[in-house]
Amino acid sequence: MHYPRKGTFKNPHFTPLIVVTVISSAMITLPVDFRTTVSRVGTLSLLYPFSELDKFLRRVDSTFEVNRQLNRKLDSLAVQVSFLIEDKYENQRLRAMLDFRERTPLSLIPSRAIAISFGYPYKSMLIDVGYEKHVGPNMPVICHGGVIGKTIAAGWRSSTVQLLFDPACKIAVRIQASRAQGILSYAGGNFLTLRDVPIEESVLVGDSVVTSGLGGIFPEGLFVGTVIRTEEKEGGMFLDIWIMPGVDFAALEEVFVISSTMPE
Repeated sequence: MHYPRKGTFKNPHFTPLIVVTVISSAMITLPVDFRTTVSRVGTLSLLYPFSELDKFLRRVDSTFEVNRQLNRKLDSLAVQVSFLIEDKYENQRLRAMLDFRERTPLSLIPSRAIAISFGYPYKSMLIDVGYEKHVGPNMPVICHGGVIGKTIAAGWRSSTVQLLFDPACKIAVRIQASRAQGILSYAGGNFLTLRDVPIEESVLVGDSVVTSGLGGIFPEGLFVGTVIRTEEKEGGMFLDIWIMPGVDFAALEEVFVISSTMPE
């Protein structure tokens, strides 16, 4: 018969076994009801941390789902707000165009820009009216900000507009205050220029530039832009006048084609 060696019970590896053996022996001697209660308490004590962990994980998962739903709602609201802001600006533009149309004695055909030439400066634009709306070549195109250019080609439901930033586009204009006249052309960057104006003409920064009516395309008095600089040429006989257009060509949307200089 083998007996445990001396020091066996002091071995830490046997401690759990000894504890389990003692508890099991004690449980055997206890009444059945008491043992059942103790077993339930022990089981619940062991499972309690796992139960709480499961509840915590469920709450985390629920929170993530709520966050996902809220994010979807925020995305939807952001789209709605974007549409509302766009509608607001469109209403402002249309109100300005309507006010301009009511104040002008010209017969105007409303249209919308559907494409603009790639790159800068913008030289041409496509609008959504053509022969169907009695729009043909060489008709002035304007908006409430001023002159945009003129049509150079037309189809049934679209037309191509030559913009002021096209170097080939030339318009007869005058300084509104001094009545000095000349031919307007593209000067580079965001500017137009009126070259070789006699030095004796009185031209000041801030003066308005309008169409003169010469040339047979643009009616007289349409706003083109504002003088921002005058530059005396060599010899001191002439001025070059730099003009900022009244139209923001990067933001063109709704425009008018002038069909007649008389009201409808």
